[in-house]
Amino acid sequence: MEPYKAKKLPFDYELDSSTLKLLCDAKEAYGEYKGFLKSMSYDYKSFLESAFIIDTFYSFKIDNAKITKDDMFLMQYKNKSNTVIQFNNIKLALLSGISLANKNGFSLDVYNKINKVLLNNCKKDNTTKGSGHLRKTQTYILKPGLAGSSVSFVPPVHTELNSYMKNLTEYMNNPSEMDFISLAITHYQYEKLHPYLTGNGKMGRLMLPIQLSFYKKEPPILFISESIDNLKNTYFTLLSDEGDEKLSKFIKFFLECIISQCSINIKRIKKINKIYTKDLEDFKITIGGSTIYKVYPVIAKRIVFTTNDIVEECKLHINSVNKVLNKLVEQGYLIKEKKKGTTRVTFTYKNMYDILVNASN
Repeated sequence: MEPYKAKKLPFDYELDSSTLKLLCDAKEAYGEYKGFLKSMSYDYKSFLESAFIIDTFYSFKIDNAKITKDDMFLMQYKNKSNTVIQFNNIKLALLSGISLANKNGFSLDVYNKINKVLLNNCKKDNTTKGSGHLRKTQTYILKPGLAGSSVSFVPPVHTELNSYMKNLTEYMNNPSEMDFISLAITHYQYEKLHPYLTGNGKMGRLMLPIQLSFYKKEPPILFISESIDNLKNTYFTLLSDEGDEKLSKFIKFFLECIISQCSINIKRIKKINKIYTKDLEDFKITIGGSTIYKVYPVIAKRIVFTTNDIVEECKLHINSVNKVLNKLVEQGYLIKEKKKGTTRVTFTYKNMYDILVNASN
């Protein structure tokens, strides 16, 4: 199989009526989701923290990493490991990418810096040694679940990457298409180029909220790895096949993922609003006192936490906090446990956790 001969951006293609309808639906879904987000019963930034954790889980899952949602919410309390380092790096890379793009737009240097942050302190092997630099050798994409000679796609030769990445970032800074179309095309081109030795999948998906934040001039509110994972086979097939018609299909696929993720998030927000209001009213009766008014918003925000987390954020005495937490454990609202691989005893706010992790959305 010969290396892929990529085309320079912007691509020459046409949007048919069904794609234009999907674009309108995606814009409408995004606007509706944003409205629900801003009207949440508690600080919507807390929901976005959870959305980011869920997105990171699915981005790992797309790459066939052995990890659970449970692991992701406990990550800050887990013993140090390569997975913990990768998780922390993804958040740092997101913040770094937003900051870098907002200052000077996109460039190869910005991509290299994000890639370096993403792989910082990860387990060293031949692929991580080249972090922060474009690959200098040929790479191959294997078919999911298969090994050895089962090559599904061969990215462009490494000597062409500098030119392609310069073209890609110039397009990102001055896209000729609307936001969501530009995101789809950028992601399609980046994954086809596969410019680094490792981390291309996670980085490509991480660049989506960074790029959308840059275009919308607001913090990132939409992460779509969950919806991509729901159609993972289609995702990989469209990125592996060649031909102009595959780009059109990928754009449709991408718009459908945006619509799906907005719908999933809206359902979660509705459930969270209902639980937040109901449980607060219940706690006023069953717990009583003024402490619950300070403690509950932090419990709802953190979902998984330690006693010290609540003490430090609420500025309350540990005895007062323990009294409230122990009552909530007795009443079944909180689960207290020390899970395998963690360093501390944690509490889990069951009702909220079920909405984000255990429930079928």
